Amino acid sequence: MLGGAKVMLSTVTAPGAMTSVLDGLKPPGQLLVIGASADPIQVPPIALIMRSIAVQGRASGTSQDSEDTLRFSALTGVRPMVETMPLSQAEAAYGRMMSGDARFRMVLTMN
Repeated sequence: MLGGAKVMLSTVTAPGAMTSVLDGLKPPGQLLVIGASADPIQVPPIALIMRSIAVQGRASGTSQDSEDTLRFSALTGVRPMVETMPLSQAEAAYGRMMSGDARFRMVLTMN
């Protein structure tokens, strides 16, 4: 069991991926879900009770949400984890993303 994060923000739309990070929460941790899916998240009740973790959802995507997020990131030093590829390799970057081989977000660079 990992158990070091107080809060995890899930932007993915794959419920299995959301479930897989629960062990990374430190009691009393919270998984905040903003990635929409019609499929259920599998959360063992024992994790909710014994580890005092919570799962909460929130709609996001407004311009105010984006502004608040950027302000928070600037104030707290949050930096994204990205994988970069040159624009000339956009097709390969897309392939890595679609196959699940991209470790982080794929970002195209202009060089």
